[in-house]
Amino acid sequence: MYKKYFDAHFHWFDHFAFSDRLSSNIGDLDTKEYFLETYGRYGMTGGIMMGNGEIEKQGDSLPDGFYYCVGLDQIACTDDIREALPAIEKHLQREKCVGVKLYPGYVPLYPHDECYVEVLELLLKYNKTLAVHTGMLAALSGKLKYAHPIHLDDIAVDYPELRIVMCHFGNPFLAEAAAVMEHNRNVYADLSGLLEGLFVTEHFVKTEELYISNLKTWIRYIGEPERFLFGTDWPAVKCDEYVKFIASLFDEKEIEQVLRYNAYQAYNIKYDTRTCVNDQ
Repeated sequence: MYKKYFDAHFHWFDHFAFSDRLSSNIGDLDTKEYFLETYGRYGMTGGIMMGNGEIEKQGDSLPDGFYYCVGLDQIACTDDIREALPAIEKHLQREKCVGVKLYPGYVPLYPHDECYVEVLELLLKYNKTLAVHTGMLAALSGKLKYAHPIHLDDIAVDYPELRIVMCHFGNPFLAEAAAVMEHNRNVYADLSGLLEGLFVTEHFVKTEELYISNLKTWIRYIGEPERFLFGTDWPAVKCDEYVKFIASLFDEKEIEQVLRYNAYQAYNIKYDTRTCVNDQ
């Protein structure tokens, strides 16, 4: 019996060369249909797609139980952001759009850059969530200084009413990520992208004890499992195996909350079994 889960961080790239390579590495097909059919059988009840590419084309044709964050991965200057504001606001007016995703590191801007102020104000206006890439980058051309989790502290302090999701728990900057979460109760962390490629959880937790211990240490340091969200970063990993890996980081009594329900609070989604696939 597979554990049911809500995937709060995945991507649909539509045959982008990079994602094709990722999916082929794990033996998956890089298509929406494959993702929904395959992982629906393995316990997925819904999820949140992190947007990429042209803003106008993001978030279309999502099935029941699935939502999206409009992604600003192709906007790298103040003028571009100002020009995109009407399209961003149009997205935020949709029920399916639960927030905005920033890509610092891939984009040479800090998440607290002044150019994002109007975006943050829109999020507050529509009671939506800010998701931010933090930590390691998949592109060698990116710069880690922009993606360090410490930069979320500026936003969290200046906008205490704004819900913020620190994507990837700032990995490998786990100590700083935990410090930001301890300092700001409006900051959550998703646990997507902590591993990439094919792996077997039972073997990995034995051979990489130091890494597992480090993750557990900082999760326990926060002491609030309700502030951690499950996500996969698909197509970087096989979702069913990643469920086992994340479950290994928590006590049995905490697992269901992390895998299924925390994302609803972080993204202000009304939980309704009637709109969640495979959730009966």
